[in-house]
Order: sequence, then C-alpha cells, then structure tokens
Amino acid sequence: MKKRVLLPGAMLLLMLLFGAREAHADSDPASADWRLVVASDPHYIAPALTDEGEYWQRVLAKGDSKFMPYGEEILSSFLEEVKQEKPDALLLTGDLTFNGAVMSHEALAGKLRLLQQEEGIPVLVLTGNHDLYNPNAALFEGESFTRVAFADSESFAEIYDEFGRGQAISRDPDSLSYMAEPIAGTRILMLDFNTLHDFCGISEKSLAWVEEQLRAAKEAGVGILAAGHQNLFQHTIFRESYVVSRGDELADLLRQYGVRLFLSGHLHVQHIRTENGLTEIATSSLVSYPCQYAIVESTDGSLRYRTRRLDMAAWAGRNGREEEIFGRFQEAAAEYMTEHFQAGGAVGPEGKWLEEMNLAYFSGEMRNVAALDPTGSLAQFWLKGNDMTALYVQSILTDAGKNFTAWSEEELHLY
Repeated sequence: MKKRVLLPGAMLLLMLLFGAREAHADSDPASADWRLVVASDPHYIAPALTDEGEYWQRVLAKGDSKFMPYGEEILSSFLEEVKQEKPDALLLTGDLTFNGAVMSHEALAGKLRLLQQEEGIPVLVLTGNHDLYNPNAALFEGESFTRVAFADSESFAEIYDEFGRGQAISRDPDSLSYMAEPIAGTRILMLDFNTLHDFCGISEKSLAWVEEQLRAAKEAGVGILAAGHQNLFQHTIFRESYVVSRGDELADLLRQYGVRLFLSGHLHVQHIRTENGLTEIATSSLVSYPCQYAIVESTDGSLRYRTRRLDMAAWAGRNGREEEIFGRFQEAAAEYMTEHFQAGGAVGPEGKWLEEMNLAYFSGEMRNVAALDPTGSLAQFWLKGNDMTALYVQSILTDAGKNFTAWSEEELHLY
C-alpha cells in the first residue's frame, strides 16, 4: 500500500439533480451558453468534531495558511453566493473535508443537499487526498484527540451518491471517476486520483475507461470538460504528490478528443498553465486567503474563467454577524496567512517582502509584485541561500508580472 501524503490540495466538480439541465441557448448544444461555479479545497470539519480548545489550536498553528477558525462561516457564505449566482451547476474538486472524517462528509453532504433540493442547482463532487483513508480523522477535544471513522471509497460513494456519480452517464469500475452531463450538450469528466492502488495517479484500466467516455462524447457531438483534484501539469517546484502519475498519457487523451480545459485544485495557489493547447486551471483553496472561487462560462462555445472573492462582510450583515472580523475579512484572512509564512523567522523588509509575495502568489494576482522590490535586493536575500526557501522564492519569481485570476479561450492568454 502506498503511503498517503496529506499535502495542500485543491477542489472542483459537477452533479445531476433530476437529469441534465437545458442549456440557456437554443443553438447547437455543444456550443450553447452555460455557467458553472467551481470551488476547491474547502477542508470542511463538522462543528461536532472540535471544541476549539487547546489541542485544536495547536493543530491549526502547525498547519498551513487555511483560515480554519472561520471554516463554517466561509462555507455558509459561499453557498449563499452560489444561490445568488444561480449557475447551471456547482463543481467541487476535492479536499472536501479537513481530515476525511465520515461525520464531516455527512455534514457537508447535508448542506449540499439543501442547495440542490431548494435551488435546483446540480452539485458534482470529487475526492481529494484529505477525503479518503485519512488516519488523521479525529475529534479534537480539550488537550487531546480521539480518532473517529474515516471515509473509504465505499462510504464516500454512498454519502455523495446524489452529487454526481449516482446519476452519471458512466462510472469507472476501477475508481470513483464518472462522466456526468449536468447541462444538455456538455459533459464533465470527473476524475478520482485518490484510490488506494493509484494514489495521485490513474490506472491503465481507468485510462481505458476515460478513452471510452471521450470517444462516446465526441460521437454524440457534445462539449467536454475534465476535472480532478491533483494536478495534470507541474505548476510549481513541487511535483511529488501534486502531479498525477501517468498524467502525460491522460493529457494526450484529452487533447486527442478536443478537451480544452482541465479544472483542478490541491495547490491552494491560484494558477494556470497551458501545454500544447490544453489548459489546466488550479483553483485556490476556498479557506485560504483570499477565500475565492471561480466562475467558468461558455459563450458561443468559447470558454472563460474568472475568480471571485467571497464577500464576507455582506454575508455577516445578512446573518447578524457584524463582528469586526467580518468587517475586514480579507485583511484578517491575510493576517492569519502571514502567521504561517513568517519567512523563516526573518524580520525587517526581507521578511515583509516574502509575506506580501506569498499573499500575491496564493491569490493568483502577480502583475504588480515588481513594485514590492524595485531593486531586487529583497529577493536576493532569499535566493542566495541553498535551501527550500530559495527554491520556493525562485518559483514565485517565475510568475512575477502574471495574472492567474482570469483566462479567456478567445484571447488564448491570461488577461
């Protein structure tokens, strides 16, 4: 059995409610207009699993930049915005839960069920590396913890049966992957990269199933998107447990059958990469600064993507939660993130620069970072080292001046 490394990941997918929705336009279904909401890595934990006590606070302090103290409020705000947006479907691309506890999955499924039943918005979900076979599933109470049941493939499929796979056109017998058609004329290939036999990978049997689905979609003349939790391409210096094994074979198949967009998460960093006509967009974590999700639209067959930040102040006003923290939520989330990126303990302008670079990097908006270090001396402070921090800074600097918060197929470049 492969060792399962629980690294920051990502979230994106779609689902059927009572069969495929009609597309907005009366044109050829493959080029009809539609709109999706996409989110990744909410890392939800059921409130019953933590008393917010000492041990839980230590867990959060040792974690990454996820704004977990307000995870419940963030999810509530997000689902309210989905209701207002009224998309054709909602896709969640994995790491649905903090530590894969069955209780967290069941609580999240209850919230998604209300959205689907009351608003008629199909929801599609995928597995993430945190969601299955997670030995860290626990109840955090007082100064200790108690292990609780974690989800496996069978229980995950049962809990989320009504959110995509149960209504799918086809289900992969070798994984939890499925093909759905939530919008008439558009199919979404939802790929599970978190099986025990192929963690962060895809098996030969699953690749054969993928080709069958792509061929059938092409013969039916419908449009195709694809989504998964881990990444198809290498976006950063990190590759192990981030980039899907046999991903090159999968990418070749997607290109062969005309798939132009692959949606993922896992990185927590908002990022876009295009290789040989296939674009992958990794949507950042919903609970990491700046707490954003994405809108994916098709207009006359042309695809567009843009991020949107949660308006927590508006949510607080509607729900009688007008505490100071929500009045300046983005600033508070950024402050929380910088506590986990203290630049190796460095103080002064060098430490401040790296904190600000991290905030820009995670948001995907890197166009104006040159102004943070006009002489380049602050970057050189970190680059002169021979350690992981130097490699990380070098990776960030390769994206300086770019914007990963929006993408347009018409433009064929970031804008």
